[in-house]
Amino acid sequence: MQVLCAPSESSPDIYCPVCLMGFRLFWERTSIADRQARLSDIYDKLREHHADLAVVAHPETPFTIPEWSGLPQFSGAALLGGASF
Repeated sequence: MQVLCAPSESSPDIYCPVCLMGFRLFWERTSIADRQARLSDIYDKLREHHADLAVVAHPETPFTIPEWSGLPQFSGAALLGGASF
């Protein structure tokens, strides 16, 4: 299942466990069980962003988990989750 994470200062759904930056989450599926199962992957990816100290930790633009090569606004999570850009 794909998740689109969009940086958000207002009404974030989740916070990075390292820096507390907020993100809105847009889900490809609506099942609560599916979403809960994916949360640990999201937190792991947010922690990974802090591994390279030479760059800004998180992308300034939306990104998908798992990553894919297309534009975020055309991801399944964005389209099915109702993200607007």
